Amino acid sequence: MAVVSLMNQSRYRRPVSRPDRMNDIEGDLWLFQSQDSAKGAPHASLDEDDNESEILVYLQTCCGDRTDQPHLCKLQTCERITINVSGMYYEIWASVLNRHPTTLLGSPRKRLKFFDKRRNEYFFDRHRPTFESIFNYYQYGGKIMRPDPVPDDIFLRELDFYEIEREAIDEYKTEEGYTTEKTILPTRMWQRKLWMLMEYPETSISAYVIALVSVFITMFAIVLFCIETLPSLSENECKDGKPNYVEPFFILETICNIWFTWEVFLRLISCPNRITYFKDFKNIVDIAAIVPYYVQLGNMISTENCVNGETSGASLAFLRVFRLIRIFKLTKHSAGLQVLILTFKASIKGLLLFLIAMFVCILLFSSAIFYAEHGLKDSQIHSIPDGFWWAVITMCTVGYGDKVPVGPLGKVIGSICAITGVLTLAIPVPIITENFNKFYAHKTGRGRI
Repeated sequence: MAVVSLMNQSRYRRPVSRPDRMNDIEGDLWLFQSQDSAKGAPHASLDEDDNESEILVYLQTCCGDRTDQPHLCKLQTCERITINVSGMYYEIWASVLNRHPTTLLGSPRKRLKFFDKRRNEYFFDRHRPTFESIFNYYQYGGKIMRPDPVPDDIFLRELDFYEIEREAIDEYKTEEGYTTEKTILPTRMWQRKLWMLMEYPETSISAYVIALVSVFITMFAIVLFCIETLPSLSENECKDGKPNYVEPFFILETICNIWFTWEVFLRLISCPNRITYFKDFKNIVDIAAIVPYYVQLGNMISTENCVNGETSGASLAFLRVFRLIRIFKLTKHSAGLQVLILTFKASIKGLLLFLIAMFVCILLFSSAIFYAEHGLKDSQIHSIPDGFWWAVITMCTVGYGDKVPVGPLGKVIGSICAITGVLTLAIPVPIITENFNKFYAHKTGRGRI
């Protein structure tokens, strides 16, 4: 029972206003009368001829501190409502339901059509396990929690039926790993068609074909990036001391970058908002993937000397690594990569906790091993920063063997460090696993979005 009666062995009395019409039920207050009231036992009931002071006492019994604001505490707020959900009975004060006036149960007018006048109850032929969570939300507030046996689609249907506040549903979806994206389209017709062609493969066959070509060229460029580093295939970059512009790898790289540049250009001229465009991580990846090629091309054209080009190219060699960023272009078309990114974003707090724990342990064990090995003849730990590397590879259970303790005390510290590392590495695993399962279930269509 959600409420406790205000008197012992109470029974229903007549209402203050008789509900001759269904519309009158909203304001009816059903009163109670104690069987032993003749003996002077306290009860919470009113008669029509009760004076103002008795009404105030009754309101104080039902409404507590709100008696100083009569417009906020009407007699109907003290009504005890019975709710029958597929044979399971719940009782709750109307004042508790009135805290959520926009919902089905919180609005007297909305719930009126479910009222059974003969039984004096509200009957709902709905899912009972879900209503347990909804009832707790009405009674105690806080977040909506889905019971474990209840599937997502059923739970969300029930939330929609009872018209739970949209803010509470959105908070529940965020906790459960649902992802929602607002679709913003350009106002001009030609921009809208071009934007949908480049951004939404599911809208047409042409858009789907373009997406397939983009994925194929992206994969081909990644494979090309790896193969061209083979020594046997990188000897044709220079010809007679000058850059070889007809070298096969250079031609293929040029073709790939022409396609990527054309993609960036079409998306840029058709995007709904350029500021939002440059804030999107995927668009930044698109631009960053083509910059190294044009830097390298400009360097080759400006020097026209293979030796000088290699010298200056060495200083810009890190830019060639950015070509590998193209793999993130696949996140536009791969649900699996999107799940991984969403998982790490949602797990950032757990990962920060893990990094803090690792930092503390590394600092502790590197200091301990240094002082334990200090003064030994064959010691390999010559300073605390030198012990950082030993602590990292020991805690991660890699154990390269380039830095090892030689003394008995150092070996004990090393053993404790390895065991602590195993326990520390286990900190983020449940967090990442839980978030991954939630995002994977919803992103792959197993849950309702």
